[in-house]
Amino acid sequence: MDTVVMHPEPENKRKGIFRLSRLSLRHQIPLLVSVLLCAVILIFGLISYLTLKNIEIKAGKYRLLDLASQVSIMIEGSLKDIFIDIEESIPDQSVRAYLKNPSPGAGQIILKSLNRIGREKSSVYAELRDSSFRTLLTAEKTPRFLPAERIFFPVNAAGKTGSRMGNLYQADNLIYFPVIIPVKDDKDVIGYITCYRLVKITSKLLTQFSKLAGRNASLYFGNADGSLWTNLVHPVSYELPVKSTPTGGVFEYGSTEKNKRIGTFNYIKDTPWILVLEFPGSAFVYTSTQFFNWLLLSGLILIIAGFIVTWLLTRYITRPINALTGATAAVAKGNYPESVAVQGGEEVRKLVRSFNLMSEKLKDAQTTMEHQISEANQLNGQLRSLSAHMENIREEERRRIAREMHDELGQLLTGFKMDVYLLKKKLKDTENADIKEKITALEDAAGEAMQFVRKLSSELRLGPLEDLGLVAALDWYCREFTRRFQIPVNFQSHVDQLGLPPMQKSGLFRIFQESLTNVARHAHATQVDVSLDVHEDTLLFIIKDNGQGFNYKEKGKKKTLGLLGMKERAIMLQGTLKITSVINRGTTVEITVPLHGSSDHLKI
Repeated sequence: MDTVVMHPEPENKRKGIFRLSRLSLRHQIPLLVSVLLCAVILIFGLISYLTLKNIEIKAGKYRLLDLASQVSIMIEGSLKDIFIDIEESIPDQSVRAYLKNPSPGAGQIILKSLNRIGREKSSVYAELRDSSFRTLLTAEKTPRFLPAERIFFPVNAAGKTGSRMGNLYQADNLIYFPVIIPVKDDKDVIGYITCYRLVKITSKLLTQFSKLAGRNASLYFGNADGSLWTNLVHPVSYELPVKSTPTGGVFEYGSTEKNKRIGTFNYIKDTPWILVLEFPGSAFVYTSTQFFNWLLLSGLILIIAGFIVTWLLTRYITRPINALTGATAAVAKGNYPESVAVQGGEEVRKLVRSFNLMSEKLKDAQTTMEHQISEANQLNGQLRSLSAHMENIREEERRRIAREMHDELGQLLTGFKMDVYLLKKKLKDTENADIKEKITALEDAAGEAMQFVRKLSSELRLGPLEDLGLVAALDWYCREFTRRFQIPVNFQSHVDQLGLPPMQKSGLFRIFQESLTNVARHAHATQVDVSLDVHEDTLLFIIKDNGQGFNYKEKGKKKTLGLLGMKERAIMLQGTLKITSVINRGTTVEITVPLHGSSDHLKI
């Protein structure tokens, strides 16, 4: 047999990668359905979530502004009620008269009124001041919750108060603020009644605020200058995160979504106070987050349900296909079932009928083909036997012709040469130059004819192979080839003699001759390397040139008789012929012949 190796293909073109096609149809369809459902749910969920989130944030900001406005209005209304109640409790005439003309009697009357005002509801203390805010009358002794210097009255550039309430201040962990009631004479303010009240909020009010704003809301109440903040229960540490946001605006702060805060602030009318209302960022997206979580959970359930339903449906669909696939695999191995019975729809039944019909035809065709192959193998064996027999006959015929040429024609030429020699000797004294020239030409022709007969006889009977052995004959032929074609042939062998049968020796020599003939005719080589060695009872014979190479497939299509003859000789030797050819890089012919335990004939 022969083996031909052409240009090797790059390995990176055949790298294996994961493909969906490697999975069975039973797994592909559920997987694809699950991926599709997952993609649809994810895209729909993200779009819905983002849309709902934006709407919820906008609505939350509107609600925040509305809440802050409502709380501000509630506080303003409460302060207004306080202002009116205190104002109605003041004896205007007495206070106005005292401020115009202070007297001890009028002072006692006013002190009683101040003590009464200071003890009403949340009021804790009251005092009378002139238009410059200097203290004129105080109710009883000064309480300890009042600072020594009570600088908490907001005064404008004209020295007049610009609000009805003073700044908040802290004493004993409690928050107080002054209510400032101007005393007027016609349109001029001639003094002030100051009533100090405790900032006090009940649990009922906190509950109402929580219901209104939510438990995550944070309410801060303090002076506009930031000197004091309270949550209406006790003082707190707080700093307004923005300075320039206009009233009614919304601000955000926080480095991450987890600690993000969204709020707004309002100035309380007729007061130096500011109201801040804040919510955590998560409160603005609570509904959208719950919706997204619900959507993910529903989507997961839908995906699992879709996968299970699709898997069951695919299993029902692919069961007959799997049965047909198994039957097809059995047919591919040469096992033909009698028939395949599969339950299914009309299409499946048609497919099963077609498969059974195809199986029967394939079985008949295989039987016919096996019979034809058997006959062809027998004919090929007979042809190869006949070819080997004919080759032996040709070799015997060559040897017989060579013997007869050597014996009969050689004797005739020898006799002819002797006659020419005797004739030349008898006519040596003749003076006819033409006769002498003819005799000399006949003598030379006879010698050349004898040399040609010897050469032809030697080539016909492979004289060097019979006389010298295979290794020496190959070495001799390499030198002759180099002399005739001027192509250097380097012969190497670690074996001196091989005790091979004559047919194997002649076959190897003929393959060698044909290989070098091809080199001389087609290769355009400048160097030939020949090696003959034995490895583990196997003869390895290699002929390698550095020529232009050739395309073996194209040569095979042209039915080159030289290569075909080399192949047939290798088969007759029970060996292997391997031809490796690369364009512009030469050709290598490798012959491998088993020695079949003939190593005892091997001499090294």
